[in-house]
Amino acid sequence: MKNLLIAFIFTICGVFVINAQTQPISINFQAVVGDKVFDCRETYENIGTTNSKMSVTDFKFYVQDVRLVDKKGKETPVNLTNDGKFQTEKVALLDFENGEGTCTNGTKELNTTIRGTVPKGKYSGVKFTIGVPEELNHLDPTLQPSPLNFTRMMWSWQLGFKFARIDTKTTGRPNGYVLHLGSTNCVTNANGTISCARPNRPEFFFEKFNLAKDSIIVDLKTLFAGANIDINQEKTAAGCMSFEGDSDCLPVFKNLGLSFEGSTASKQSFLRVGKLNKTTDKKAE
Repeated sequence: MKNLLIAFIFTICGVFVINAQTQPISINFQAVVGDKVFDCRETYENIGTTNSKMSVTDFKFYVQDVRLVDKKGKETPVNLTNDGKFQTEKVALLDFENGEGTCTNGTKELNTTIRGTVPKGKYSGVKFTIGVPEELNHLDPTLQPSPLNFTRMMWSWQLGFKFARIDTKTTGRPNGYVLHLGSTNCVTNANGTISCARPNRPEFFFEKFNLAKDSIIVDLKTLFAGANIDINQEKTAAGCMSFEGDSDCLPVFKNLGLSFEGSTASKQSFLRVGKLNKTTDKKAE
């Protein structure tokens, strides 16, 4: 039939349905620290304003609202593939540590690729947000599908996800210097819903991105550029927990492209486009 959108392939094993109007895509990410590929077994030097030594104990973040962009600027949402582990239809968890070396807060399995489908077409750019969609952000994680059931990615004092969890040990903070990014200034409304005055979901747009050849470089050195990761403001949590009043958050938020306490949002420097390293493990099976 001329207008038939779905092609059926019959085999002796059953019926497989293929949507002839879509194509599978993968968006690859690679973690680095400056010019070095990230490795849980390594300690990195010259980090932040004090040229501190840094090791990492955990390194992961959620991604939502993934879109491909064509040359005319039209955005096409990516239908995320629900794999039962690292992705639902609305959110993906990128996990860059393998639980080895200093990554004592991490897990064995890696996930450095977002997978999904889009309508067939030519795309030249990509957009996405680090975060968890608001309608999912305050649900009970013990009742949610993976990867929204990782309790280590929740704040226990109030329902709400840590959009990014980057835990480190530094020269001046051997017991821990962390970035836990999430929505803050949250209140429970009269109808029982929760709303947050500070969403803290940074959006990233790369106008030129080749799905076949490029990857998104995730750079911890640029994340902490301009930050003193060897000290901690008194009477605040270790590092940055995203709360206003904690000056440790200002340079990190700047590098994420987020405003902080009324500051003007700067151009982000945390992520950039680089060539795909095909030897990098994209996902542990």
